[in-house]
Amino acid sequence: MHTQNVKTAASESTGRWGERIARIIDSGHHNVACAQEAHEHYGDKYTRTDACVYFIRGALSEMFKKA
Repeated sequence: MHTQNVKTAASESTGRWGERIARIIDSGHHNVACAQEAHEHYGDKYTRTDACVYFIRGALSEMFKKA
């Protein structure tokens, strides 16, 4: 069996997954930054738990966003 002429889609699919994961992480970071600014503006205490919750919320909203 010769596999020299067979083209695989691994490089394309890996690139798309990488972009999607980067977008999910960026969305989580953006949500944390916005929440941190809002807490600071309103004088609320911002904890590490808040950061985790807001990151997960932002990442999940990006994952399940309708295109």
